[in-house]
Amino acid sequence: RGASSARGSSGIPVKLNVYQPSQAQQQRQQQQQQTRTAGTNTVSQVPNVPGFGVYHSGVVIHGREYTFGGGGSGTGVVEHAPGAAYGQKNGNWQYYKTVDLGTTKLNSSQISQALSDLRGMFPSKSYDLMGKNCNHFCELFCMKLGVTYPGWVNRAAKMANSFRGGTDFVEKQKAVIMEQERKRKEREEKKKELKLRQGQLKPEAPQGAKGVVLVQVNCPSGNKVRRRFRQTDTLGDVMEFVYASDAEVKRKGFELIQRMPRMVFADHTKTLAAAGIRGQANLFVRKK
Repeated sequence: RGASSARGSSGIPVKLNVYQPSQAQQQRQQQQQQTRTAGTNTVSQVPNVPGFGVYHSGVVIHGREYTFGGGGSGTGVVEHAPGAAYGQKNGNWQYYKTVDLGTTKLNSSQISQALSDLRGMFPSKSYDLMGKNCNHFCELFCMKLGVTYPGWVNRAAKMANSFRGGTDFVEKQKAVIMEQERKRKEREEKKKELKLRQGQLKPEAPQGAKGVVLVQVNCPSGNKVRRRFRQTDTLGDVMEFVYASDAEVKRKGFELIQRMPRMVFADHTKTLAAAGIRGQANLFVRKK
């Protein structure tokens, strides 16, 4: 039932454990169809809909199972050993099946960040069996992992929530998560681009070498970057370093200035010595 924690060449395996109401719970449900137990992980609140099952689910990744429930304080996101449903001890659920969802391209750090985001989105007190349940959590977690959550698992609760005039929590959050994912990918692309640019730089001047200039550049992003240059290096070499340090700048789209005394370094072919830069320099980037 559990997922392997080994990572293959194509990514980390993701599985979904699905649980169905136990026989005892089904009997209780038939006897108490309209029971309302707010904030608990029961199944008696969802009406019977022909062709629609009522299920509990948990996402299995790295050998642990993650799900969501109410009735406590703090976050409602919990983790446990795969195959042991949250709420199973009280006799509500029994194991039904495991669905292989493929693999995620996220690394361990990114998965931890996704879970951290979801813990904030799913406080225990926000649990609602039809509007925000364990399956809503799993669907959003799958979305962050880049795998497809099987729609049949939460179909009954979504339909019941629609009948009562509720809005779908997952649909409300999709736009937010998609924007977060867009920004994450954008950051990753910028990191890759900067790494590529840094690999094209001239070697840094060795520490303690004769004629070394320590240059600090104040970048548009707010970063302060430092590097050792030789006096024979050019202002163009310094600009290439800036270009490789800040994704916000464009090659030849900026110039370097010094504020005290004020100087604008326009001739990029000049050596640092010829430009009067010796010892240490504190430079600023000004976009053209």
